[in-house]
Amino acid sequence: MKLHKSGEDYLEAILVLQKKNGYVRSLDMAEYVGVTKPSISNATKLLREGGFLTMDGSKMIHLTEVGKEVAERIYERHRILTEYLTAIGVDPEIAEEDACKIEHDISKETFEKMKEHWEKEKLIKNSNEENA
Repeated sequence: MKLHKSGEDYLEAILVLQKKNGYVRSLDMAEYVGVTKPSISNATKLLREGGFLTMDGSKMIHLTEVGKEVAERIYERHRILTEYLTAIGVDPEIAEEDACKIEHDISKETFEKMKEHWEKEKLIKNSNEENA
């Protein structure tokens, strides 16, 4: 199943909420993503059918291995892009919004090079701070 931007956003939201709360309910997702509960119900149905998540008897949402892989990839992109944009002077709120847009469209090659560059920059900065 090919995921659209919204599907990737939902998987990322599940991952973030799982890390934050230890559990994920449809209501939590609706509030976090800013959509209605019926929209979440429809999305979770499609994501379940695609093999990206499961729901237990208590209606708790769980990522499958495939869903977790996608969610972690998108979350890493979001986090690194936000840090990078903020570091170059973009307002944090705008950096967050732009990272959310970029994370879905950036190529794997470009992201990996950007990530590599960013990690080197952080190492240099940390080294300089330790030596100061």
